[in-house]
Amino acid sequence: MPIPLLLIAQALAAGGTIVPHAAGGMIVTSSSGYVAGTYLSTSAISTLLGLGGTALGAGATLISGAASAIIGGPGIFGTTIGASGITGMLMSAGIISSTPVWVPVLAIGGGITSLGAGVFLYRLRKKAASTPKGEEAHFSELEAKFIEKLVQFLAKNKPGDATL
Repeated sequence: MPIPLLLIAQALAAGGTIVPHAAGGMIVTSSSGYVAGTYLSTSAISTLLGLGGTALGAGATLISGAASAIIGGPGIFGTTIGASGITGMLMSAGIISSTPVWVPVLAIGGGITSLGAGVFLYRLRKKAASTPKGEEAHFSELEAKFIEKLVQFLAKNKPGDATL
């Protein structure tokens, strides 16, 4: 079943927002009410979460590879803190460059944020997958906002696709 991503993306670009639907699932709403043709069933949301998880996994791999390349080094997290011997002396003198202390702090913060987003995505996938066939799951405003951001991300990165 194709997902009418183009209609939803257009409604969002026109100022709409995705909200939980009273009957379950989600729908785009605007100042005049629900936008026709933009209802997302639980199974459609489950499909979107599968696509978004792939993008999130690729992004996490990229970030973790970049973080390990930036942070590595002789001191703690590549900084001069804890560097010893000739290397520490050369770093203190400025002959060998070191990673600023704020870089590992940001990397750790990014890792914690990514972990939180991963847990949220896992719980949302589990909720959608555990919904019995023929029934709709009821979603929260936060979950609707997450799906809205995911649809906007997918619409930007698949410019010519009308459906997924």
